[in-house]
Amino acid sequence: MNERIAVAAGRLLLIVLWAAAWELTAQSGALPRGLIGQPSVFLMDFVELLIDGTFPTAALITLQAVFIAFALGAVLALATALLMTVAPLVERLASPIIDALNALPRVALIPLFILWFGIGLEQKVASGVSIMYFVLLSYTMAGAKSTDPDHLRLARSLGIPGWKVFVEIIVPSALPAIFAGLRLGMIYTVLGVITAELIAGGKGLGTLVSYYSNTFDPNGVFATLIALVIVTTGMTMAMTRMERSIMRWHVPITT
Repeated sequence: MNERIAVAAGRLLLIVLWAAAWELTAQSGALPRGLIGQPSVFLMDFVELLIDGTFPTAALITLQAVFIAFALGAVLALATALLMTVAPLVERLASPIIDALNALPRVALIPLFILWFGIGLEQKVASGVSIMYFVLLSYTMAGAKSTDPDHLRLARSLGIPGWKVFVEIIVPSALPAIFAGLRLGMIYTVLGVITAELIAGGKGLGTLVSYYSNTFDPNGVFATLIALVIVTTGMTMAMTRMERSIMRWHVPITT
């Protein structure tokens, strides 16, 4: 407990020192305030936009797309991993295609998503899924390949169906990798949705970043970024708690 308090205090001290140096730099004019902003100003902007409901409303709009994209991407990724694990031929055929699609820059796909789905919720979900899917699929397949081969050989010798092997042997063995993929996928889902809002507009947090940037208001941009940090940190912490709860009841398979 004392160590945790010391670490938390050290982190807080670093943030305070960093903000103080930033504030002094802005006030002294060493760097233009119009470029770097000023902590005392954008912190007040953050509080004002939080109180008047701007940030909560925008965050709910962004989170709606994030949660839908995250859930859809997770289901699709796990279903693909199941298919590729049960049918190795499918993995050999599909892996080069999946790798090629994963190499595509997602920002370049957003204009297509706008063309296909419009500028509403659907294109933001598509942008989030396009990142989340590949992240979780990569981690799940990596975790699946780390499963003890002896367990797989024993299951096949007993005639256990492939889907049951995946659910009862591979998934429990790959749980740490899957949760690592879920945590990273959550962050990248937010990135995909925010990028879509930056390009296509709307009423989410990404749109606020775009608005303040286009109006040359760095303090507004930093205030919105604080809101984004709080949102993503909260989701990551929730995912970590969920992982701990599940892993507490997870009994690893032993030979």
